[in-house]
Amino acid sequence: MDLLDKCALKDWRLIDKDKPVDEQLQDGRSAAKVNATLLCAAITHNCSVNAVKLYLEHYREEGEEFQAVMHRATSALYYAIARNLPELVSLLLEYGLHPDGKDTDFIPPIAFAIIYGYAKLQNTTEIVKILLAAGVDPRTIPEDMWINYLDQPQKGEPEPTTTKDPVTKWMAKLDDSRARLVPALNLSQRYYLFRASQIPRPTTRSKQLADMHDVTKLFKAPYHLIGQSFAVNTIQTLALHHIAMTIDEPSPLILAFAGPPGHGKTELAEQLGGLLSIKHVVIDCSHMSTDTELFGSKNGYIRCQEGSRLNNFLAQNNGLCSVVFLDEIDKSQAEVYNSLLTVFSEGRYEDRRTNRVLDCNKTIWILASNLGDEVIADYYERTMKTKKEEEKATVDISPLITDLRDLFIGQFSAPLVSRIDDIIPFFPFSLGEQAVVAHKFLLKFSDKICKNIDLRPEVKRHMGHCVLSVQDDGKLCKFMAESGYDRTSGARGLKREAVKIQGLTRTSYNAVEGEVTEELNNGPLQKFEAKLIKLPNNKFEIGVTREYAEGFYSQY
Repeated sequence: MDLLDKCALKDWRLIDKDKPVDEQLQDGRSAAKVNATLLCAAITHNCSVNAVKLYLEHYREEGEEFQAVMHRATSALYYAIARNLPELVSLLLEYGLHPDGKDTDFIPPIAFAIIYGYAKLQNTTEIVKILLAAGVDPRTIPEDMWINYLDQPQKGEPEPTTTKDPVTKWMAKLDDSRARLVPALNLSQRYYLFRASQIPRPTTRSKQLADMHDVTKLFKAPYHLIGQSFAVNTIQTLALHHIAMTIDEPSPLILAFAGPPGHGKTELAEQLGGLLSIKHVVIDCSHMSTDTELFGSKNGYIRCQEGSRLNNFLAQNNGLCSVVFLDEIDKSQAEVYNSLLTVFSEGRYEDRRTNRVLDCNKTIWILASNLGDEVIADYYERTMKTKKEEEKATVDISPLITDLRDLFIGQFSAPLVSRIDDIIPFFPFSLGEQAVVAHKFLLKFSDKICKNIDLRPEVKRHMGHCVLSVQDDGKLCKFMAESGYDRTSGARGLKREAVKIQGLTRTSYNAVEGEVTEELNNGPLQKFEAKLIKLPNNKFEIGVTREYAEGFYSQY
């Protein structure tokens, strides 16, 4: 069977076309069981995510019977993927749909997401990450297509083992499956397939503990960050232990993130709140010199009723788990970080607006600092740079942590550092990781210009209904990395390279004759392609060309 036929989704029809789809789905709750056909029909007719949640929640209390029905309703997952709605895919998985699609002879959901997304000019990378985080075996896609993720996969004949391996035998049932996967797999998808192959599965008891405290999302952390495997693994372990300890012996968890800017410190801290389903706040400490700037004026003084962003956050989360990220704490003055000693050691804080004593024992404090970036870089060069990813995980980091703690004592003083439970280093990106970061910026830009043209004064989206593809994305993004990455700035230098490509794309867009009108939204997407161009001096530069998307579709 041809793969495109296998990817074709039935156009489910609703019984009443004149009735709002969300309303019809809710009316369906009068049935005794989940109606998979109605669910698929509602999804394909653009129902809201909240409507699906309300519909499924109605049946959730049925327990085993509900789960049995959901295991047979995997087709709904494909419709959610076809709409390219990561939030809906996550919701369906949460309610029991199998990420592998094991109850159907259809192609695996992850393969469907990759191929269908490419055919429809959709970036489905987030859905691929969600499916991998849900436990899909990365080898569902042949390993040779992503193990060296910077390299463009080759069409070629599949390896002899492919059709015998249980996770890739689906390819034997479909004509030209490998030829369809090869152009569809983008660099970021190849990277996360590779990363999934390197992540150890959580133990049974770890999963049990996370489930008891409703923090199973914590295991998805590796799919929210590029690189920094040591930091991710450490924060997973420490956060899980902290959540468990809050039951009997609650005390604040104090962490320090050390390393150069632009390498994921803020990103991981912000993600941690979401993964633990708790509130988080980011406080920029770089220009603070007094404790008043951090916590606000004390009660009785001018403007004391205003508090401060941190003061008010702690009050709102009194006795609750929360995350406080103090960014660039090393650039603040001694009065600022010394004001943290009591809340760190005793887990209590006095609201400066009311003098009410707050319980901060469940708070996770993260101090971010660029301090030690040279020490970290030197350690990385000596012990890790030339190692494979799986070998880096075995490197002993303890001598580096000792050196960093000594540096911190010199900067912050022993009383504060003695309260820090762990110092977590953030390492420079490898060349492959640099390329993936660059690709992430290109994907974001492509997603932005894919939106329809909207010339209303309040929107002013002049460039839209377009798509940006990348010819040999691994090679081009590696070129971007070699041109723009510097460990002292990290992702920021790579973003500058991506901005250059954005400029080239817009220049090509503006070169088209005629004014931009919203009627263009009714035609085919305009396709722009970024590629490396060889110059006479044997050097390269990046160029962007324009073509109509019909040629892209014609492959299908």
